[in-house]
Amino acid sequence: MPVSCGRYVDALWCNEERSNAWVWLRHSGWRKLDDRNDDATINLLAIAAEAKSKGRSVSVHEEFRSGTWRITEIADFHTGTLGPTFNVSFAMSECIYGWTAAFDQRGTTITVRIRLVPDAGITAATMATLRTRWQTGIESKWSNRFGCCISPDCVGGCALNFRVEWVNTNEHHTVRVRQGPAGTNMTTWDTSDSGDVASHEFGHMLGYPDEYTSNLCPSRSPVNTGTVMDDNTEVVRRLCTPFCDRLGQPTYTV
Repeated sequence: MPVSCGRYVDALWCNEERSNAWVWLRHSGWRKLDDRNDDATINLLAIAAEAKSKGRSVSVHEEFRSGTWRITEIADFHTGTLGPTFNVSFAMSECIYGWTAAFDQRGTTITVRIRLVPDAGITAATMATLRTRWQTGIESKWSNRFGCCISPDCVGGCALNFRVEWVNTNEHHTVRVRQGPAGTNMTTWDTSDSGDVASHEFGHMLGYPDEYTSNLCPSRSPVNTGTVMDDNTEVVRRLCTPFCDRLGQPTYTV
């Protein structure tokens, strides 16, 4: 089973036998703590006990071995995230357009590394302003709208968190920045672009096509959806579901 988050520890049990400690996960029942190493069992039990005493949600990684579900990892989302890391890249095509989506996903955190290349004459001060405008617009638009949870107890720790990193090397995407107003696409932005516009282009980087009507693409579907990929407004569930699917978890509204 993949990592799941939003889990609550409702009970603990252990006895004098070596590495024989169990926790009751809400909605799932008893789970044995990994018994391959005494120190690991003790550490897991300590985290589980604190989570129970404070009523905090945790993320857990479970494995089915020798006929028993065992917890091999526990993380408290108040101190950090846990999850497998996926380096994602895939080709996209829609109508007359083609591009490559690319990003990293670690648990419920999705990171896109972007290298901005300004045209001559655009000052460092302007670029600093644009970075703040665009990052704030993207992250506030996409993050904390939906979460990935295996139980109905979807809480903040499960929320999908979308991050922008401005980099000079090892980028997922390179974006030319030109003086605006001018035309904008995934790889060319301009100084007049708002955070909402940047959020739309960010959606392309994640692999989503446009959803507005266009004479160039008369067969495009869906269109007029009222989403960030249509009119730069809302991030809806179906745009977040693939990230939860990658973790093997359902998507909930946070």
